Amino acid sequence: MIKKSLVILMLALLAVPLLLQSTPTRAVTQRQVTLANGKIVEWPPQIDKPYPDLELVDHTGKIVKLSDFKGKVIVIEPVGMTCPACNAFAGGAKKGGVKGMQVQGGTESYVEYFPQYTGGVSLHDDRIVFINLILFNLQMQGATQEDAALWAEHFGLDKEKNTYVLAGGAELLAKPVYQASYDLIPGIQLIDKNFILRSDATGHNPRDSAWNTLMPMVPELLKEKQNEKSN
Repeated sequence: MIKKSLVILMLALLAVPLLLQSTPTRAVTQRQVTLANGKIVEWPPQIDKPYPDLELVDHTGKIVKLSDFKGKVIVIEPVGMTCPACNAFAGGAKKGGVKGMQVQGGTESYVEYFPQYTGGVSLHDDRIVFINLILFNLQMQGATQEDAALWAEHFGLDKEKNTYVLAGGAELLAKPVYQASYDLIPGIQLIDKNFILRSDATGHNPRDSAWNTLMPMVPELLKEKQNEKSN
């Protein structure tokens, strides 16, 4: 009987989604990753450096190049589709989790939080680009266009302006960078008009606070001019 109970307990522990476990503070060492189109980028992103110029497929099948948004303030939310916080930040309180995934209680979407912590600036402001970067799909594998489409449709992101849902693909989960990608969830990152990562509020041990640092910085970055800072 005791042996049977131990087996049940072990199976239950294995069933807990990986993204629900706490994670250590991530290392900042970057490694080269070759994207599906052959382009090489340095991953993960590093604060005060140009953001990796990802070229990924979006939920419609279109290739999106991040640096094409240079000149606007970019907000990136790395997503794990099984992550309760990610489902909440996408709007799970109102729409439920994607495919019945758990939603973190007492948590609204970033769309709701943004005006509260930016002094009234909407996440859908024309000067801002909002990107959901799907790193892990429901099988804890690299996201495909179909995964991005599922996420976008479930949360209505396909109807929001200045909003993109990108599929990270298997490449961003390659062995050298798997842990780095894992440690980016949940949270958001803030990129200035010169494509520099200015604030990083991702992971279970974030460098910055999304509420006290990242979002309050948005009005300041909107006022800055492109090329005001050197790349």
